[in-house]
Amino acid sequence: MTDQYSLAVWEPPKHEIVPSKLQDPALITGYAKQLSKREQTQVAQAFQAGNFEMAINFVWVKSMAALKKELGTLGMQFVGEMLGKQDLDEDDDPISSITEKEAIRLAEELGVVSSTEAMRLRHTHEIVAHFASLDASEIDNEGIELDELEAILSLKTCVGNILGKPKIEVATKFAEFRSALESETLNKDDTRVSMLITSPYFFQKLTITILLSVIKTEVGAKLENSLANLNTILPLVWKNIRDTEKWQVGHAYAEVFAAGKATATSGIKQALLKVRGFDFVPENLRSDTFVKAAEAVIRAHEGMNNFYNEGAPTRALFSLGSTIPTPAFPACASAILAVRLGNSYGTSWDASAVADEILDKFTEDRWRYYLNQCLASDVRILNKLAFQKPRENWYFLVEKYRLDNIEIKDKLIAKLVAGALAKSEALLESTRKALHKKYYGNV
Repeated sequence: MTDQYSLAVWEPPKHEIVPSKLQDPALITGYAKQLSKREQTQVAQAFQAGNFEMAINFVWVKSMAALKKELGTLGMQFVGEMLGKQDLDEDDDPISSITEKEAIRLAEELGVVSSTEAMRLRHTHEIVAHFASLDASEIDNEGIELDELEAILSLKTCVGNILGKPKIEVATKFAEFRSALESETLNKDDTRVSMLITSPYFFQKLTITILLSVIKTEVGAKLENSLANLNTILPLVWKNIRDTEKWQVGHAYAEVFAAGKATATSGIKQALLKVRGFDFVPENLRSDTFVKAAEAVIRAHEGMNNFYNEGAPTRALFSLGSTIPTPAFPACASAILAVRLGNSYGTSWDASAVADEILDKFTEDRWRYYLNQCLASDVRILNKLAFQKPRENWYFLVEKYRLDNIEIKDKLIAKLVAGALAKSEALLESTRKALHKKYYGNV
């Protein structure tokens, strides 16, 4: 089988751009090919003067701008599909349209950086965001400052993963496959379809998202090709995809039906009939309200001053009622667990208290559903378990809700629960990495 249409993500070069033992900021900055000589000198001088926060903030801004611009070369509509932002189009500016957390997530998903380096980039982002959120009085009166060693590690992370590369490579092969989904009608024997079936789960999930996005927004040949491809691909992956993606197909059917789009409705209906998937079509729009409330929680959680801003949207989600519609449950569970697990600095007291009230209402069936159908592809939650404080909160939740008593079909998810119960960081981390590899196809 040819690798012309291989869906494997791009593999970063194995050699180190910045030598691991190098600790001199001036020498590290010299590897930053995407910084001018003047900028390299300014960063080195800032380190020499002890202005670590100023230096790292500058390097971070330059790194994120470079990463977002390169991600934008895939096409902003494609980026929007990957992020679940259906309102993005080709005229949108990637620097302002993609958040920093989203850029890191895309870089990891596309194989631009490894999961370990993505974790380091997230840590650097949290450091920059933390110091940016401090009041001047806190810095002056309490003497809060960024540690030099932490600043050097952040510098090496930015240079080694982004600024040290003359150009950031992205997964162009999948971008080509994405284009084919709307420009050609593929049959089940097509090499590209065969490769998709054996590709990591992430690519199957993304393919469904792309097809549904085109079906909901396009007309003419693009619509016809996408509908034909959905009818070819969906029956081939239906048994493998999780309920989260099945509800996505059902929701798309309800959406085009409500909008009176006859061709799109007919095409998705045919695909659902082939897989007997009408159980996943939501009966009303109540699910939308919950999903939008969950999205508001995530925006606050991943935005600036998250500890202060998380409370209101979390309370708004709680106020919708204790019975979360099944189609909206994956999104709501992910949002609530994100708040409850927090980040490397802790949790929002206000929001986590409300999150506890919501989690207390989860029945054993709901926990079973989340563990068996959602967690393995809930990358947001899995990534949190790379950090100490979210890990400790995960230990607490597993013990509090007795998740070890729930029948779990996925052996890796069972290990994730067992590792928490045993408070074994080694088991938890090895299992997290194994889930990452299973989902993305790399570590």
